[in-house]
Amino acid sequence: MQDFLSQELKRLLSDQDVTTLFQPIINTDNKNVFGYEALSRGPSDSPLHPAQMLFETAERCNRTLELEALCLRIAARTWSGQGAPQKLFVNVSPAKLMPAEFEPLRLKNLLAVNGLKASDIVIEISERYPTTDPCGLQKTLAWLRAEGFLIAIDDLGSGYSGLKLWSELKPDFVKIDRHFIRDIQDDLVKREFLRSVVELADRLGCTLIAEGVETDAEFRVVSGMGISLIQGFLFGRPKPIPTACLDPLEVHPLFSGQLPQREKAGTLCTHIEPIAGDATLQHAWARLQDEPGMFALPVVDNGRPLGLVHKWRVLETFSTPYGRALYEKRRVSQMLNSDALVVDYDMPLEEVSQRLIDDDVHYLKQHFIITRNGEYVGLGATRSLLQQITARKIEKARYANPLTLLPGNVPIQQALATRARNDIPFTLMYFDINAFKPLNDLLGYRVGDQVILLLSDLLLEHFCADTDFVGHIGGDDFVVITSSHSAASLARSVQGSFIAKTRHFYTADVLQSNCVESEDRNGQVSRFPLVSLSAGLVEAGPADSRTADQLSDAASFAKKRAKTCPGFCFTDPAAKPWVTNLAVRA
Repeated sequence: MQDFLSQELKRLLSDQDVTTLFQPIINTDNKNVFGYEALSRGPSDSPLHPAQMLFETAERCNRTLELEALCLRIAARTWSGQGAPQKLFVNVSPAKLMPAEFEPLRLKNLLAVNGLKASDIVIEISERYPTTDPCGLQKTLAWLRAEGFLIAIDDLGSGYSGLKLWSELKPDFVKIDRHFIRDIQDDLVKREFLRSVVELADRLGCTLIAEGVETDAEFRVVSGMGISLIQGFLFGRPKPIPTACLDPLEVHPLFSGQLPQREKAGTLCTHIEPIAGDATLQHAWARLQDEPGMFALPVVDNGRPLGLVHKWRVLETFSTPYGRALYEKRRVSQMLNSDALVVDYDMPLEEVSQRLIDDDVHYLKQHFIITRNGEYVGLGATRSLLQQITARKIEKARYANPLTLLPGNVPIQQALATRARNDIPFTLMYFDINAFKPLNDLLGYRVGDQVILLLSDLLLEHFCADTDFVGHIGGDDFVVITSSHSAASLARSVQGSFIAKTRHFYTADVLQSNCVESEDRNGQVSRFPLVSLSAGLVEAGPADSRTADQLSDAASFAKKRAKTCPGFCFTDPAAKPWVTNLAVRA
């Protein structure tokens, strides 16, 4: 396989057979496209079509710099033909910018031939690769800046040098790696990291770009932190022609039919008998001493919370010379923390967490006041909040598939049961890979895992709405729950893409014969078709009375019939799903 890839790379470089795709970078302040990143791909019918496979093969063959030069030439030629007025972001490895490799005259000629201006080009330097000669790199960047080029650091947080590279290169842009953006609305650590980066960028006069924004929830968090340049599938996938979807910039109401029952602040509420604002510090200290586990007292006036008196603050005051004698007769209201966080009993825990973070960038409050209809109910502890959120994440990870990290059987059944209870129309989809065992036998389990991961990625790409659910039952079986009106069309798109992309794993001889030889279940050598994908779709309307188990059975039955249906189309009169199987011959 490696020799085949090496030969394919050699042919690709010789024929200059590389395609440039463009992914938009959106300016949310102006609600327009700020620029496009040029992304290189191999031929669509080649195993080197994916960028990762293309550049990994080039690195293994010591032809990375040659491939980069080709990608830059094709990107410049393709971009010049588009006539787009935005910035063009191009990826260049640090090795390509070393004095021994960098060719200023050739770069100038490349711009002149294609009618491009240096001021419209942003050079992206990835942090994923080590910089062996920082001084040499800085000399090249100084020349580029003098010519008018802009500089960006790509994948901040993913690689070797991080803040050191930032401080040395002083870039115009810093692109935050998608790892820190994915599910940021549910991750306290990622939000704190991003908040620190935003503050640093403000001080250094650098513009941040958030990469990998795929959902409305991620977009709301990132833009709420002040990052106005956004890149990700939410606004557009890489395409041969520069295009963008600006619909997410319009103000949409939050999805009101949240399917999972979100836990509320009330679950953390502990009633602590409050004290009045005119009570003395002596009285407050006695209360705090009598109850060792109590670290704060709520101060309430006619049911309305005024703030908190903290044990540490009273202790600090009483510990000063003559402190107790001077202060114990004073009223509690004189030592009140009136900036205490107040949340409603029914506020979701995620929102409470966000409020705590946003409330004070220097100090994380240890307690918050919980009210109902504006009146004091009890106190919540930040420690308990973090424990509960962490427990939920651990529970989610506990049932995740170890290969794809998608939810497994338990969360699948929970999601299905929730949909069935809420009377919300949805489509249950069961995907299964045909002829998967022969592929495993022929190419090995490593390739088998890659095929499963490919299907996982395709499902996540196609079913990416906030309300979509993608689960991995195990092996080569996947489940999707979606409320999309285009479920059937999306399923067919997944099946077609799966067939096209999996052909890259086979050798030319196998593709020519269109079959593989492998042992069947009886140990006899037989011929099997190349892998394809079956999909069983079961529609559940608002008046559907079937339970989650019955819907699961219907989907399983539909999937089995789909694998054997000669017309690739089956309708179950009872469940009334439509089932398709695009096991077409490639």
